[in-house]
Amino acid sequence: MNENNIAKEGEKIRFERNGLVLLGEVVKVREESVIVQISKSDAEEINVETPLTVVSHKNYQIIKD
Repeated sequence: MNENNIAKEGEKIRFERNGLVLLGEVVKVREESVIVQISKSDAEEINVETPLTVVSHKNYQIIKD
């Protein structure tokens, strides 16, 4: 993936997890992935303990305003 398709901190992204399409905000960019803040209700719905989740660069779309 080229750098134009890698989200930056603060950008909103869309990704799929457990069959649900989720929206989140990038809080940290890593080499192979981003750490994303999702809503507490989304975290409960996908059955995770924290609203932070890791998403591979291959598995999200940047949402343009």
